[in-house]
Amino acid sequence: MPQQTKIRIPRNIIDLSAHIYTPDNFDAEAAYPALIVVHPGGGVKEQTAGLYAQKLANFGFITVAYDASYQGESGGVPHFLESPSDRVEDISWVLDYLERHDNVDSSRIGLMGICAGGGYALNAVQIDRRVKAVATVSGIDIGWLFRDAFGQDPFPTVIATLDQVAEGRRAEAKGADFLTASYVPNSPEEFTDATPEYAKEAYEYYNTPRAHYPTAANTILLRSFPRVLSYDAFEFVDKLLTQPLLMIIGSQADTAYQSESVIKRAASKDKELFTIDGATHVSLYDKGEHVNPAVDKLAAFFSEKLN
Repeated sequence: MPQQTKIRIPRNIIDLSAHIYTPDNFDAEAAYPALIVVHPGGGVKEQTAGLYAQKLANFGFITVAYDASYQGESGGVPHFLESPSDRVEDISWVLDYLERHDNVDSSRIGLMGICAGGGYALNAVQIDRRVKAVATVSGIDIGWLFRDAFGQDPFPTVIATLDQVAEGRRAEAKGADFLTASYVPNSPEEFTDATPEYAKEAYEYYNTPRAHYPTAANTILLRSFPRVLSYDAFEFVDKLLTQPLLMIIGSQADTAYQSESVIKRAASKDKELFTIDGATHVSLYDKGEHVNPAVDKLAAFFSEKLN
């Protein structure tokens, strides 16, 4: 059974709260390949990221799952800010930590992300060449997903949302409380005919005993929306994403189109789209019949690419 240790990772003037997992029969004199696991938007390390980190440590990797800056138990004010640029920068700080770790072979570090964490991971490897291989599970670009939620022609609604945020920030600048929204519905009563299946699934995952965790509050600051709506994780994948790439999707996932697009466009000559039959976007977070084959595929991929 992998050993889990809670750590703090320095990140400028704040710290990231993280769990590091070491393999069973860990040898304190050896150097191991390492994997960073990036959680979904609004998630925390104790949920799906931690599950994958623990399972992958069984295959001989040192793994790290951490709370993003402004999220969970990590530092950053105002809390509950979803800042894509900061989420990508977090990854480089975790890489810095692993570079200093006595038992990590810094020439063999891989990166994987789940949902929005997958988009952040793909963005990070385009600019931080220390990552030797990258993988995603139900990977999405959060900016693309948020824009798609507004329909076929999203930009009139995007502009209206940005106007709303501007009015909110005027109020906040004069002392009002920070305005917030929810990542996913808080109850089935909020479902409409337009609610996508992944959002219905995410309600069950995040807001019921299935995977609810106290530090994952299903809260996003409204001032996050300009950062998210203008973000494009995949803009330069055709030029800068050259590392070995694995993207895992479910055959029933309504977000699979994003991974399919990246696989077609990515500059990497070593890339694969792996489909798990019957899986949905969120079932790949924690359902054993879908997570276990995903972990086996990830372990084989990283064992080969980080050799």
